[in-house]
Amino acid sequence: MKPILLFDIDGTLMHVKRAFTRNLIAEILLDFGIESNPLEDGSYSFAGRTDREIFTHLTSGSVNSAKVYDEVRKKYLCYMKQNFSPNDTERIGGATELVNYGKRENLEMGLCTGNYRESAYYKVNAAGYKDTFHFGGFGCNHADRKYIPGEALNDFKQLKGHTPPPERFVVIGDTPNDVRCAKHFGAVSVAVTTGSFDAGQLRESRPDFLLTDLRELIDDLPNL
Repeated sequence: MKPILLFDIDGTLMHVKRAFTRNLIAEILLDFGIESNPLEDGSYSFAGRTDREIFTHLTSGSVNSAKVYDEVRKKYLCYMKQNFSPNDTERIGGATELVNYGKRENLEMGLCTGNYRESAYYKVNAAGYKDTFHFGGFGCNHADRKYIPGEALNDFKQLKGHTPPPERFVVIGDTPNDVRCAKHFGAVSVAVTTGSFDAGQLRESRPDFLLTDLRELIDDLPNL
């Protein structure tokens, strides 16, 4: 049986200009009278977190925080839809080669990302991956990333009509949380040093594969 690939987005498939995301969210928070210092001084990292976790944290001090969270989320997604463009992205070369290999080999490929579903597709479409990932798990319903591969499995089942075992899935990401969610789900875990974590930091999470370039995975995929 062929493996099913689940890709993280930020730091794995592509880089988004740091200023775009942080400045956008800071501006939206200020519109709602919410302090944005953790974004401006860089003390709050987005790496490996879900959008639900990030936006919940940033709006948690608000009166009626649940309502504010929903309004901030809607404004963020609206702005992303209207303004996010290819100029805001940079594809990561090794990931592009791996995706192209997957297409040639007719591998099932989906997303396993902390992004909201809508913003995930705004990003991958802008980066030139339109019509590549037809299912996935997203950071909409859970703050904890460990549940996202299970959502990808449910999405796959709805699309394909059958339920593969977790061990057929290969979760590919650039943070320890990507490895953690793969292990919780029972999938093969692949960590790559194209994001903000170096090899030493990623090694501590004990991934099945630790790579500097996703092209390195191509030779191993037929054996998974």
